[in-house]
Amino acid sequence: MRWLIGAALLCAMVVFGIGVYHAAGYLKGGRPVVHRPTEVSAPSLPGTMYLVQAGAIYRFQHGNFTQITREDGWMQPAASPDGKQLVVVRREPNYADLYLLTTTGKQTAQLSHNSAPGPAEDNHWTFYPRFSADGQTVFYDFDPKDYFNSYRIDLAIFASRLDPTSRAVEWTVPNDYTGGDVSPLPLKNGGLLYTKYSIDDSFQVHSQIWSQNRPRTAGQALTAPALDCGQPALSADEKLIAMICTNGSNQSAELDVATFDAATLTMGSPATLVSRQLVTAPVFSPDGKTIAYLAPSMPGGNFQLWTVNSSGPASVRDITSDLGLDSLSPPVWLGG
Repeated sequence: MRWLIGAALLCAMVVFGIGVYHAAGYLKGGRPVVHRPTEVSAPSLPGTMYLVQAGAIYRFQHGNFTQITREDGWMQPAASPDGKQLVVVRREPNYADLYLLTTTGKQTAQLSHNSAPGPAEDNHWTFYPRFSADGQTVFYDFDPKDYFNSYRIDLAIFASRLDPTSRAVEWTVPNDYTGGDVSPLPLKNGGLLYTKYSIDDSFQVHSQIWSQNRPRTAGQALTAPALDCGQPALSADEKLIAMICTNGSNQSAELDVATFDAATLTMGSPATLVSRQLVTAPVFSPDGKTIAYLAPSMPGGNFQLWTVNSSGPASVRDITSDLGLDSLSPPVWLGG
């Protein structure tokens, strides 16, 4: 009897194990496969685009992807006004630095040295670089450090001339314990747009599109806190502004677009182009007629490249379906 019971239990264990194995295989097989961009093609878009996947930068042109850097922590590229060089973040485990690359991925300069000789908490982080309109200054996020709490990181926006002898200028003063000010967007008139975070009386964190004319001034909000808008993007003529607004949700977001007046730093009423999607990282096409953005094609999926018309009927178009693009690295879209 004991032998029969043992045999029955053993059979039950084997059957259970086989069932779990097949179930796991089914679930794994049902998950989307992530390809390297160089393994796929996609509908052609006008101009040239740069995107990031798994720490490598890819050039997207004529429907094909070309890898221009190794998978080595590269993220958040931004192009110079003449389109001849990229300023890029290289993220290490405990710090991040800025580099200048050619559009073929060749390193030409290291702009920051944020690895400290002491403990890791003395290191610095640099993110979200953008060139000024004249191409001679780079705006970026930097953690200036709290001398009383070196583990608190509230990013502030700084600007540095490419001349190595010049000193960095701190543009913004972030609200404490919010994570700081991010996504700088320099204007042609010398002003700045960016995302500013605040904490309300109910301890809820809100993001707003913010503007400043000069360094370390109070600036002004362009969007209400309740809309939770951020990630501003401008058309080349600075007449349209795109942004991502969550309206307090952490499950979905919407891509909004509005008219913008750079002289008065005012914007019109936003119109929603994409909703009910985890949309992020907008960028205008060179002619301003299209906006590219990143979003999953299914709940819990990897981030893909999409486009939508910036005006008129919103015609959403999925450009990729089986990549895993870096949602923190907005596409770079250049003409030519």
